[in-house]
This record gives sequence, structure tokens and C-alpha cells, in this order.
Amino acid sequence: MCLAKVYESTDDDTAVLEDVVHMEIEGDRIEVETLFGESRAFRGKVRLIDFLKSRVELEVQLTT
Repeated sequence: MCLAKVYESTDDDTAVLEDVVHMEIEGDRIEVETLFGESRAFRGKVRLIDFLKSRVELEVQLTT
């Protein structure tokens, strides 16, 4: 089984979530869930999905 890692495009070296099994995108909201049930939501867009590297990069919008 190959699970994804999620990175913020501003910090390419450190994954913000690992073992990702589910991602749902609705408008600018991205909800991600791990194999262990941890979930996080981000505002922004998916910048890159690399299936060979199991890597998902997000371009996260900063909220003010």
C-alpha cells in the first residue's frame, strides 16, 4: 500500500501530514484524512500530485 504525504508548497521539505488515505476538495477547501483518522482542513488549492513519490503539494492561502 502506498500512502501519500502532504506538503505545503512554501515548505517543501517537511510533510504536514503523512499516511494520507483520503482527500476531498470543495472549492478552495481541502480536507485530508490519514490512515489513523487524523484529519485537517486547508484553504487553498492542490499545486502538485506526484503518484510515484506519493507526494501532494498544497498552495495554502494565508488567512488574515
